[in-house]
Amino acid sequence: MRRRLPSLNALRAFEASARTLSFTAAAAELNVTQGAISRHVRALEAEIGVALFVRSVRRIDLTHEGHVLFRGVRSALDQLEQSVGRVDRRTAGGVLTISALPTFAMNWLMPRLEDFSQTNPAIEVHLLTGIGAVDFSREDTDLAIRVGTLGDGDAPANSARIDLKMTERQEGWRAHRLMADELVPVGTARVMRGVNSPADLLTRRLLHMATRANAWADYLGATGIPHEVANEGPRFGHYFMVIEAARRGDGIAVVPKVLVEDDLASGRLVTLQGDPVPSAGAYYLLCREHQWQLPVIKAFRTWISGQAKLYATARP
Repeated sequence: MRRRLPSLNALRAFEASARTLSFTAAAAELNVTQGAISRHVRALEAEIGVALFVRSVRRIDLTHEGHVLFRGVRSALDQLEQSVGRVDRRTAGGVLTISALPTFAMNWLMPRLEDFSQTNPAIEVHLLTGIGAVDFSREDTDLAIRVGTLGDGDAPANSARIDLKMTERQEGWRAHRLMADELVPVGTARVMRGVNSPADLLTRRLLHMATRANAWADYLGATGIPHEVANEGPRFGHYFMVIEAARRGDGIAVVPKVLVEDDLASGRLVTLQGDPVPSAGAYYLLCREHQWQLPVIKAFRTWISGQAKLYATARP
């Protein structure tokens, strides 16, 4: 039986426009003119006999019928892309774009990334950095590494708060846990001399992270120290900045242990004896739901999972 379907180009133009709510953005994504997108959408509306968008001077919105069609078309295109990926050998290689947290990328991922390139020479990694919530519907990113929670309520007792949002949307993506987010206080041997307990930390200058303002209070609170006394001291916008300040001897920082493993191993920074304080979150590898099983995605997911396990077993 002959299928009664609109053209694939019209459906792609509609899906991109509905997802971005912008004919201009859809045109840029599909590498065509805005006029071409508008013509495809109008042709689709004429063919099925309903308006799909409410058009105003500066924006577009989906009609009820547009919402219904968008859900179906997006699902169909996702399945089509996944099916093609499963049989197209070329998807085992190509460019893989990864967005990672800046200090995690610098201190943990980059020192290991050459190993992935050596074992997967057909895959070219493009590594970007970002701290904001990833939006897979708008960003040209295949994978993201973020720290946060999945909202399942499975946080350790006395864990440090983590108020970071990993994704902009609640659906359409999957997460794979890489490692725990555990906080340790670090400073140079000179600064840490005489610091033998969490209470002794309060005799030193404390360095803070702007995006995790509760870190010191929660760390000290988990060790039984009143947290109200932990709010003073300079603040920094990135972990690589607060870690560098600690390296320079400017004070003591409380940071995720995964970010300072090399510093601790080399003695450039030292920490207190005892267990780190876990946060309520963890580091996750994030991906679009429909691309989870693509060969290039699966190759990186398998590799980084192995690296995370090696890291966990090698820790003291």
